[in-house]
Amino acid sequence: MVRDQGGGGESFRRAYAAATGDERRLPAFAFGDTPALADELGRLVVEGPKRATAVLLADLEQDGDAVPAVGDRTLVLDGRGRGLCVIETVDVRVGELGSVDPAFAWDEGEGERTREDWLAVHRRFFARRCAALGLALADDLPTVFERFAVVWPRTARRPALAVRDGLRVRMLRFDERVWAARTLEARWGATLVVARGVRHDAARLPGLVASRTGQPLGLATFRPWPGRAAELVTLDALVPGTGAGRLLVEALETLGRREGWTRVWTVTTNDNTPALRLYQRAGWDLVALHRCAVAQARRHKPSIPRRGLDDITIRHELELERLLG
Repeated sequence: MVRDQGGGGESFRRAYAAATGDERRLPAFAFGDTPALADELGRLVVEGPKRATAVLLADLEQDGDAVPAVGDRTLVLDGRGRGLCVIETVDVRVGELGSVDPAFAWDEGEGERTREDWLAVHRRFFARRCAALGLALADDLPTVFERFAVVWPRTARRPALAVRDGLRVRMLRFDERVWAARTLEARWGATLVVARGVRHDAARLPGLVASRTGQPLGLATFRPWPGRAAELVTLDALVPGTGAGRLLVEALETLGRREGWTRVWTVTTNDNTPALRLYQRAGWDLVALHRCAVAQARRHKPSIPRRGLDDITIRHELELERLLG
């Protein structure tokens, strides 16, 4: 990300000032380090998927720029220096390059939107920046992870992913993540979830929220994986009988088709007969039984109980999938 304290977008600045009354001369920047990349990433900001960006701390220091702060407003330019939109920083974290989580990779909105693809793309991009800065590329390089919102012009609100009987499903917002973490802790005993031996911090995953008249009634978290697929990691209907669980599953399928996924899948335990019923009624197929897999999961999460729903001994993991076609 190249920041510019002056430069282009003058007509856009004037339109912004006239519309908002904000007469400050906002700093301007273009995403990426080439005009083509600036156009591509700028389009993703305007259209909606891109709501985050990352920059090497050394890059900011080299240019004499401060680390962005919550509340900062900036003018986004395209590859020819024309104004596209004004964004406002809503969250900033400085950490190692390798500390990126799946939720941030999703919010950055590029490529497959997976953590793995994010690291591959940014390692290549930051390798060019490191060469210019005289640094060695490494996953422990201090990196600034910034989330933002578009504040002008206002973008059209994306339609809900699924709607039924006044119940609506949409993406989990950044400002709801504290609520989501608390909900996961209350429902699962911790935000740590283990499936097929893989540890997930569900609080650091993208999510979906089902609500009616503003009241959250369901929460799902998912993990996009390389190869255009995604794993449904947690599914919680917070109020029984509302249909939130089934609608969240349908919304994930809708999201998957929009993102070009070929399949979605999930793993549950042998005692979870309500989930098995829900998934199969929604058209998901039972594709594998992993015998005695819960013993391995308990090595990562000892708090998994020995007995579950209906006093059934928890031993096995069952895998279900939905092909999206």
